[in-house]
Amino acid sequence: MSGPTWFTRPGEDTPGRLNLAYDALDRQVVAGRADEPALRAAADDLSYAVLLERVAAFGGLLGALGVRVGHAVAVPAAVSVETAVAVLAAARIGATVWIGGEVADVVRRSDAGLVVADGPQMADVVAALETLDPVPPRAVVVVRAGEWAIDETRDVAWEPALKAGATDPATVVPVDAGAPLVTTPAEDAYAVHTHAELAADAGAGVPDGPVEVPLAATWTAALVGDLLTGLQTGRSVVLRD
Repeated sequence: MSGPTWFTRPGEDTPGRLNLAYDALDRQVVAGRADEPALRAAADDLSYAVLLERVAAFGGLLGALGVRVGHAVAVPAAVSVETAVAVLAAARIGATVWIGGEVADVVRRSDAGLVVADGPQMADVVAALETLDPVPPRAVVVVRAGEWAIDETRDVAWEPALKAGATDPATVVPVDAGAPLVTTPAEDAYAVHTHAELAADAGAGVPDGPVEVPLAATWTAALVGDLLTGLQTGRSVVLRD
């Protein structure tokens, strides 16, 4: 990859507009990598075309639920194929992904309209949501429900969420280069990582071959950077234990 795709190039009076999810997926499909492996895990190998389809579908769900450019999407759920899709979908529509830290703290401080969580985290998620303004309504996509009983007034399981979003898949939304993509805990505050910052990091000093991303308990800015680097440079991203 020679650099990010600029929908509007930087100039004296503008930071430029880009979208890293476009470079990670659409650009690779256009370049002929549609059938090449993009995201690999023990139980699920996705080509660039299939990953793009899922990301666009989840982005469609985000849009249907009212998530817009600059809005927060909290993703406390563990690193997985599903949450990689959620992170890329948020980037695709210009939303900001909130990750890391304590589950309840991330949900409260992000004031997110949509949360992506695992079943064992749901008690903390619900407790945090109850402290937030109920208008507009909040939604939770539950990746692995386990013993958690889905509340159909608020929760939706992963597969139905994808099917719902696939009826109106999201297109790419160009955003200012300085727009926040990832927000993570930093001492008593939060650190903001912009599209431009993560674009500059993509491919920097990374050896050839697949990029490995550990199946950690939570996403970090570095792991999101690794995910983007692997995809933007046309290589497989391997989720490993």
